[in-house]
Amino acid sequence: MSTTLPQPADTARRTTRSGRYLIAAAATAAILLTQTMTAVANLPGSSFESGDGNLAVDTGGNLDWSNAPNLATGVDVVGKSSDNAFGQGTKEDVSAVSVVTGSIPPNKNDLQRFYVANNVAGNCDIFLYLAWERLVNIGNANLDFEINQKATAGFTASTTGAVTLNRTPGDVLVSYDFGGSGTPTLGLSFWVTSANGAASDCFSSNALPCWGKHVTLGSGVAEGAVNTSSVAEPIIGGGTTLATGLFGEAGINLTAAGVFPAGVCEAFGSTFVKSRSSSSFTAEVKDFIAPVAVNISNCGSITVNKVTQNAPNATQTFGFTTSSNLSSFSLAGGGSKAFNTLNAGTYTVTEGAEPTGWDFVSVSCTDGTNTYTGTTYSGTTATIALKFGQNVVCTYTNHYKNAPTIATVLAPATVVVGGSVHDTATLSGASANAGGTVTYTVYSDTACSAGARDAGTVTVSSGSVPNSNALTFTSAGDFYWQAVYSGDADNTGATSVCTSEHLVVTKASPSATTAQTVLPNDSFALSGGFNATGTVSFK
Repeated sequence: MSTTLPQPADTARRTTRSGRYLIAAAATAAILLTQTMTAVANLPGSSFESGDGNLAVDTGGNLDWSNAPNLATGVDVVGKSSDNAFGQGTKEDVSAVSVVTGSIPPNKNDLQRFYVANNVAGNCDIFLYLAWERLVNIGNANLDFEINQKATAGFTASTTGAVTLNRTPGDVLVSYDFGGSGTPTLGLSFWVTSANGAASDCFSSNALPCWGKHVTLGSGVAEGAVNTSSVAEPIIGGGTTLATGLFGEAGINLTAAGVFPAGVCEAFGSTFVKSRSSSSFTAEVKDFIAPVAVNISNCGSITVNKVTQNAPNATQTFGFTTSSNLSSFSLAGGGSKAFNTLNAGTYTVTEGAEPTGWDFVSVSCTDGTNTYTGTTYSGTTATIALKFGQNVVCTYTNHYKNAPTIATVLAPATVVVGGSVHDTATLSGASANAGGTVTYTVYSDTACSAGARDAGTVTVSSGSVPNSNALTFTSAGDFYWQAVYSGDADNTGATSVCTSEHLVVTKASPSATTAQTVLPNDSFALSGGFNATGTVSFK
């Protein structure tokens, strides 16, 4: 049983007695899947050249296998005595298989390697890209890519003997049938059990579990091509060339093809490929290449990164709270917290109170490359409207400021009136590259609020503070010096303690001499004073 109609996740389905699907879907969606598939350069919405039958980018800015996103590669075991295959008689619906060695498949079915890639389009559609290589071109090629949600434990290239494939309802089988010329026919089948279907859904066997709910993919959602001339193989490298008919590729819009159920996050983690003896789905499976890990998902993710600037150590942590559908967490500088397999919805992330010495600088969210427009910000809170298939990365940046102290030393600490004094300041606890300025001021009271005299402002360089200007004191008394550091990007400001810089200006101590003159008068000479005034009494 097969149909060329889609199985989109948002489509109402019901099954008739004949097992065919009646799908209430938009007319445009039906047209996309029923029209004949023809090879084109790119699927709508994709920049991957999956329909030209080569591995190189033909148009600048596009993708191909030479620069495939999220590329995974499977390589077959080769050699007459070591090549492996499923035991004879194995059919696609069989999960309990036996792996045998030394049984070389027919040339046209002898697979060499396969490639899987995927990406998310700007509208969040999930695109899957597949490619295969075989040993010999003898016309037609029929193979299936099995894409499982869960990996089969112990199933590797070296596995022999009994293997039970780990299949889950909703797993996908991509059929690739090439008749030897023209464009291949691509189809999708889903793993059906009693949990998600009935025996009438089966593609061939009418017995659960089975591959069923088959759809043939049209050019609106899929494209494929087999090389019609020799092509270079850039992944293997070394100047490898593939002759005509040895390489085939396909691209599928999984979202438009209905692979992902509406409103449900679903992820696939393993892919392998098998060749069939004919285009019939019930034909014997001949060769296979063991599974490789993949990450194909419509699930969204939110990753929070912590960036710290001028950090004195790497141990300081920052707490984050989140909306109820995420768990709270803490991060140190350079740390990261990822929330994966998220359904579409609104999520919030808030950084808590900043630790002492730390300032919040910014938060910004991207889709991995560009600003994520579905985010709004309020202080340290990012509110993220997550879409299916969207991977959002939010970076929180914090800056640490040292809290230095500044101390001063007078030269000298006591001076006679009329003398000059300058101040010296030293920063402690500042960063090695500390800049900013220091302003020196002299006051006449212990609160450093009265009689201010400016002693100059100097520029700090690499934490070094130049001396103040020298000041001359023209009156005796007590004075108090203070140095004020401005701070800079990495250091907070600082002020020296007012009473720690007590300057005593003492009175001058002049000397006097007298001399008798002929007349009954006396003369008086004063020396060593400073701007002396006052009176002299002669007796």
